Amino acid sequence: MRYRLPIVALSMLVWLLAGCDFAQPSPTAPESASELRVRYVLDGDTIELADGRKIRYLGINAPEHGQPYYEEAKLANASLVGNQAVRLEQDVVPTDQYGRTLAHVFVGDTHINLELIRQGYANAYTVPPNVKYVDELLAAEREAREHQRGLWAESSVPIRITALDPQDEWVEFTNQGDQPVNLAGFSLKDQANHIYTFENFTLGPREFVRLFSRTGVDTDYRLYWGLGNETVWNNDGDTAFLRDPDGALVDLYTY
Repeated sequence: MRYRLPIVALSMLVWLLAGCDFAQPSPTAPESASELRVRYVLDGDTIELADGRKIRYLGINAPEHGQPYYEEAKLANASLVGNQAVRLEQDVVPTDQYGRTLAHVFVGDTHINLELIRQGYANAYTVPPNVKYVDELLAAEREAREHQRGLWAESSVPIRITALDPQDEWVEFTNQGDQPVNLAGFSLKDQANHIYTFENFTLGPREFVRLFSRTGVDTDYRLYWGLGNETVWNNDGDTAFLRDPDGALVDLYTY
């Protein structure tokens, strides 16, 4: 025996089927906002996404734990990206030696890497071939320096970096003031993350001292970082930053 659907029931079935959406998600669909949501702000230039990926911001270098302005940089980063959905732009090299994803990070139209530099919580630091946005980042750094924001707040201490030899690996400091200066707690840093912190050492007025990267015995005119064969200063250009114990910028030297 065959069963026939009444005309009204058949019409109802056709109407219901027409209203259903059987479309499957595209296999090439972009990641959803939830997959790119920030779960943790690790420091001033690193975040972790909800999917577990760690993102290291390209083109910038923020203070590390224990350095002046570390907490301020981390808080500034959190205020910009905390629990936000972000968009990533990568460059030539996609990951670093620690397996972190290297990227420029955006929240809406705000370029977070650039904004942290502009606010004075990071310095520009590009490593070829990842040089996307380098001109914009350097311009933001100049603006922050001109307005003495964050890291660029200036110290009145009259110590100046008067010479730097990247071949022989030394930096020269001169006291251009009329009073002796105790350098205890002052720090020297390159564009990357090499940091030397002075111990109890007094530099007399109009005197100079040279800090060598290698190992040696300290004297009145020579100090030694103690790095052995490790080099600090790039032969093709670098910047030395001298800061007082409060993190204020005493001087910088670019070559």
